[in-house]
Amino acid sequence: MKIIRPKTEILWLGTVDDGKKLLINSEIEGVSYDLVTVTADDEDESLWFEIVVNDYVVQIPMSVVQKAIESASDEVHSESWYEKNVYTTNDT
Repeated sequence: MKIIRPKTEILWLGTVDDGKKLLINSEIEGVSYDLVTVTADDEDESLWFEIVVNDYVVQIPMSVVQKAIESASDEVHSESWYEKNVYTTNDT
């Protein structure tokens, strides 16, 4: 799987009949893609993090995404970080 880190921007989309949404958009090989949409539920205004996977629109509660981001700040590290900070052995 190829990893890319394209330029990313936040866009606001607002329409009279569809409410207001936040989009995370990137341009990949000259084509614009909406990668993530944040929407509000019509019934209770709860926020949802929406991505498209194959033929499905997957909505995850925004609170789960926020918790993941907060946890990641302290707990997610690269493989090289673990090699330097956890797996080093003292040969003394």
